[in-house]
Amino acid sequence: MNESGSVLRDLAIALGVLSLVFAGLFAWVSLSRNEPELYTTFIDPSVPAMTELEPLPEIEKEEILRYVVDRHTVINGESFSLITGIHWDDIFLWPDLYIRNDMKSEDPDLIFPDEIIDIYNRLGRGDLYSDTEQEMILDAYIQVYERFKSLGPRKNGSAWTLLWCGAKYDHAFLDIYADRIDPEDLAVAQRYIDEEGFLD
Repeated sequence: MNESGSVLRDLAIALGVLSLVFAGLFAWVSLSRNEPELYTTFIDPSVPAMTELEPLPEIEKEEILRYVVDRHTVINGESFSLITGIHWDDIFLWPDLYIRNDMKSEDPDLIFPDEIIDIYNRLGRGDLYSDTEQEMILDAYIQVYERFKSLGPRKNGSAWTLLWCGAKYDHAFLDIYADRIDPEDLAVAQRYIDEEGFLD
């Protein structure tokens, strides 16, 4: 092959490479502009078009099984909060223990020596609670609040402190249960939070 033929061959190869590069650049620019005509020709017409995704089914509410893991014989000077501190390592969970024992004591602040208290499996791990566990704790708090209210004004201090403690588990506690809380109690509990903050 003479020199001019070699040059022509090299030129043809270079032009071919350049045309491939330009075709690639053109396709990339068109795709970046969302111009569908470049790739619609490659869609198989036998494949059905994509439709909207169906919503995921709602997740069923978690079921928490409660069962007795121990029994505690009350000694003089104990309270439900002290017992939950011993068995559950959290004194603030006591309303859950109280309602699990069918509110045996008319006054949640009182417990008597030799009473047998059923100790149930604890809700949560440390300070971590699922949404369902948190709801159960808050529901226990509001049930105990209603018990305090049934005992009259002499238990107002206990009711107010209880509401403040309940907000530890959900800072929106007072708002969530506002329709079940006396407005005056709501205001006092909110003042506790404003002055003292949320409990850790």
